[in-house]
Amino acid sequence: MTDNIDKTDPSVRREIARRFTDAIPHNHAIGLTLVDAGPPVVRTRLAYREDFLGNVEAGLWHTAIATTAADSSCGLAVFLAVPSLEAVATLDLRMDYLRPAVAGRDLEVEANCHHVTRHMAFVTALLHQGDPDRPTARCTATFMRTGGALIP
Repeated sequence: MTDNIDKTDPSVRREIARRFTDAIPHNHAIGLTLVDAGPPVVRTRLAYREDFLGNVEAGLWHTAIATTAADSSCGLAVFLAVPSLEAVATLDLRMDYLRPAVAGRDLEVEANCHHVTRHMAFVTALLHQGDPDRPTARCTATFMRTGGALIP
């Protein structure tokens, strides 16, 4: 892939998203999968696993798992929103937990990069367990555009 790519082409976006996800070992470790590469929204999913529980007795997901999924999903949304294939880095990420994620249900992330400047990108994400109208968390994040080209 070169910098002269059409990131609006759905097949190109899916391939970029696949490569992005494959390049991050932690995504494999937790099983984060791509559902849709948008535009404008990137959708990912984490299948429920018992080892994601932070409170086994109550059957509640650990919030760190949600944060990890949100960070990767937001990073992908930014990566797809910037015009070239350049490295991006998380500068700030805020999670607002609205209700607990419960055992037995997958966690879905919908991330949208809504503003890109020369040096920064801004993204929001909604995390839910199948009903976007009942989110478990909301994320806002700022990413730095490094300007550094990635090796395809």
